[in-house]
Amino acid sequence: MPLFICRWQNGDFSAVSASSREEAMELLDEVGNADVAEVFTAKRFMVHFQLKKQVDSVEEPVPVDLEGFGEETYDTLCERVYPVYSKASMRLHNDLHANDDVPKEEYDAALKVLNDALAAERMRNGDSKKPELSDDPDVAKLQKQVDVPRPMAERAVKERRRRAMSEMPPASDKVQ
Repeated sequence: MPLFICRWQNGDFSAVSASSREEAMELLDEVGNADVAEVFTAKRFMVHFQLKKQVDSVEEPVPVDLEGFGEETYDTLCERVYPVYSKASMRLHNDLHANDDVPKEEYDAALKVLNDALAAERMRNGDSKKPELSDDPDVAKLQKQVDVPRPMAERAVKERRRRAMSEMPPASDKVQ
């Protein structure tokens, strides 16, 4: 089953395993409308979580911390999800590791570059993509009202129409 990565307009990303892009968009609807996000398949995806040594809150349903990503996942995230930040980070990483002792001013300047790159990532796709509305007015209306992906709206309207047809009286019961 393919794994889909969704880069949201605000820079967040989600990963979901689904049999199709449409199913992925339906699952991603728990987070937001994936019609306005970049959704792509990942060939390989690995993430590792570490069990906490102690619980910090009674509200934590799963007592784990993110420990890291696999190499291929890391590469995918750098290239496809956060390219602006990745370029800035690599440039700084090479410069800073040339000098083991980094003066505070240089370190602070490096942090500013990374924070600027992070801000650029948050804005990179902000409001750049609008959902493609259906030609079917009922589907388009539902897309606008509930902010759902087009495939979900189409399926809901199709089901509503199917139910309406099945509830119609048979031809023999009609008043003539």
